Amino acid sequence: MTNPIKKLPKIIKTERLEMRQLDVTPDNAKIVFDAVKNENPADFYYNPIGNTNIIPATVEEMLKQMQVEAKHTTDNGVNYYIFHDGNLIGYRRLFFHDDATKTLQMSAVWLVRTAWGHGFARETSDAVERIAFDTLGANRITRQCSADNIRSANSIRSSGFHLDGIARQGGVYSDNKLYDNMMWSKLKSEYNK
Repeated sequence: MTNPIKKLPKIIKTERLEMRQLDVTPDNAKIVFDAVKNENPADFYYNPIGNTNIIPATVEEMLKQMQVEAKHTTDNGVNYYIFHDGNLIGYRRLFFHDDATKTLQMSAVWLVRTAWGHGFARETSDAVERIAFDTLGANRITRQCSADNIRSANSIRSSGFHLDGIARQGGVYSDNKLYDNMMWSKLKSEYNK
């Protein structure tokens, strides 16, 4: 049986954004690489764009990272690249656990620095909530962030998510430093209010 998340549209439009599923091709890797190549790696400490390097150093490295991302979502996930005015500004990964819990997990997310502070993360989050609860039949949505990532924690909290707990040293940064992982959720009953 195919996980229902695999039936999501290739493009999701919001008021200002398009979230697109991109095929893993050299041309698409170049689009992503061109969007991030001049970014400051320090801005992506909490959400690295690359695997080996926080920001991939070449188009080829970006292509390999996209291949890794695609493998992560083979069975129950999907990757969306976020565009504003035709320009790539970010990325969001989703997983749907089609079991008794009917949980959609909003996983990795990043936005280029110029897209910070414009409400784009919230706009994509709201769109994903509508799809999760109204189309996929989700019962809950989960999100996570490191306890020291204040921007993400504030964004998640302001989106109406409940802090379920903190897993002490439950995550690891790309530099192998352990961090406390905040776990958040929103239930369908809370969304309906």
